[in-house]
Amino acid sequence: MNAASRRQQDRAWERFAIDHGRQAIGRDLAFILGKPVEEINRLRSAGVCSRGEGRKTFAELFRLWHGREPGEGDWPAPRIAGSGKYEWQPPELALLASLVGQLGKPEIAQILTERLRRITRDQTASRSLQAVQVGINRIGMQAKDVVGGITTAEAGKEIGSLAMVNQAIHKGDIRAVRVGRLWVIPRDAWAAWKANRVFPPADYVPLASLKQPLSIRSDKLSEYARMGYVPTALRCNPYGTGLHSTQFGTWYIDPKVAQQLVADRHAGRPMPWHGKPLAENLRVTYPLWQQRKHPAGCKTCTTIWGREGAPESFEAYAERYPPLAHGAKRHLTLPWTSGLTVTELARKAGCARSRVSRAIANGAVNTVDQGDKAYITRTDATRWISRGCPMGNSSRSWISVATATKRYLFSEQEIRGFIAQGKLKSKTGTDGAMRGIVYVSWQQCASLREIIGFTEREGARRAGVTVSEFRAALAGVDWRGTGAIPLMTVQAVIKRLQSSPGYTIEEAAHALHRDAAWIEARIQDGTVRPLRRRWDRNQLYLSEPMMRRLRVATANPRAPERPGENDLRLGEAALEAGVTASTIIHWANAGELERIHTRSGWRYPRDAVRTRARLYWQRVRFQRASPPHWLQAEASI
Repeated sequence: MNAASRRQQDRAWERFAIDHGRQAIGRDLAFILGKPVEEINRLRSAGVCSRGEGRKTFAELFRLWHGREPGEGDWPAPRIAGSGKYEWQPPELALLASLVGQLGKPEIAQILTERLRRITRDQTASRSLQAVQVGINRIGMQAKDVVGGITTAEAGKEIGSLAMVNQAIHKGDIRAVRVGRLWVIPRDAWAAWKANRVFPPADYVPLASLKQPLSIRSDKLSEYARMGYVPTALRCNPYGTGLHSTQFGTWYIDPKVAQQLVADRHAGRPMPWHGKPLAENLRVTYPLWQQRKHPAGCKTCTTIWGREGAPESFEAYAERYPPLAHGAKRHLTLPWTSGLTVTELARKAGCARSRVSRAIANGAVNTVDQGDKAYITRTDATRWISRGCPMGNSSRSWISVATATKRYLFSEQEIRGFIAQGKLKSKTGTDGAMRGIVYVSWQQCASLREIIGFTEREGARRAGVTVSEFRAALAGVDWRGTGAIPLMTVQAVIKRLQSSPGYTIEEAAHALHRDAAWIEARIQDGTVRPLRRRWDRNQLYLSEPMMRRLRVATANPRAPERPGENDLRLGEAALEAGVTASTIIHWANAGELERIHTRSGWRYPRDAVRTRARLYWQRVRFQRASPPHWLQAEASI
């Protein structure tokens, strides 16, 4: 470079320093112009620099001198500031801004520390977590900011349930990545997951809201819905509506169906899921039944499964197993045992083997043939021992055919057929009044009836009613409604049909020498209250206490009194005393509470109600019971 070019270049940097270097940092100006700091300061101390437009930054000076923005390699090495730490430069702040939202603060601090040591060549230089936080604040960002996604906390706020978001991530329904201490969901994955959510219809109500009206305390209601036993039930995943949900969603139901379910429960009608199989129970009992399946010679299993035989698949098992009686289900899953031999039964009963053999011969103990051996079932063995181990040769072990027909509801023809087939042991009397009378073992009759049972047609014929009337009476006795009808159930139905719970309207009118219209008028004015048969809701009858009221009304007819202001109705009297309405009626029937017969029914004087209530609350046994307010006020005085 010749002298002219050197002088021209000197004039150029001097002119630049004069025009822009008055308030600029000398080290920045010297780095850009490539001159020593002392020479820059000597020029500025001469007072030749123009005032300009204020102090210019390094980037502005670099742009004016080079005509472009400074790159990362165009910046000088960071210098130690007054705090004893290295200063922050725009390249480092830009790198910090690009890392926020993608890495956590510890990772960012490590990257910035490695860069600072490389640039300054100072192996002790570092960026601490606090310095990184200060740098993040300087650029107007936050440590929880994320790039290209949404944090799980923000997603939980959006749908109203952080638990649902975490469950979806755990199940793999939502893809999430770790950014520092935060879990971040990509926005496309978040949008796709929300698009698959199912919202409940506007008028639907949560199925769980029916648990208390239906008196269900467990989680069975949602299980019934999953199996399709709840009409109109819809599983939804609501979010953003303030409604809680679970990882399986929340069930909703049509409000009209919900009202009908509550009405059916209060009326005592069956629920849609009553009598339906539960898949979880069937999946447990089916392997157990297969593991403990009894051999083909088990007569009880043959009777339980009927002509079709045992089911050959799980589908057939799921269809035929649920309707079985509880005892039949228990037998199917019991470990198989062939029973007791004669010797084992004698040892268990503590008697001689000959006694057991004699009992078997006389029909007091039933045996089951298994191959070449005869066994006694454990049930029959227990019954025989509990009866005192009878040998069956006493008169108490035998009953006449006529008695058997009455006790076990067999016809005489059926009993003689069992005798001919060898199913029933018999003997003919030879002495006195027993001469010529055929006797049979009552134990064998009982066993035969237990095995055979009754059909509805046979039961109706024994009861002397139609099948429909017999079926209606069955609804009021303890019978599961499956399989053969037991003897005890038929006897209970016959006893119920033959019982007379009271007087019909016509019978009461005849007994009191009144007409039926007078009886109905006493029912209307509340003098008596008729009852109904459980198995025949159309038939009214009057109990004996009601008949006593009618006799009193017949002997002492009087015009109903008009109620006064302090004469309370039944419900008002119950509230006044702090007890139930049935308790008020019980007090009145027992003569402990005065009541007045009015045109609109019975009334109870307030003073009489309070007098009886004071006595009741002095003896009340319920610790959590709360007396009425008026009684509490009296106690506080």
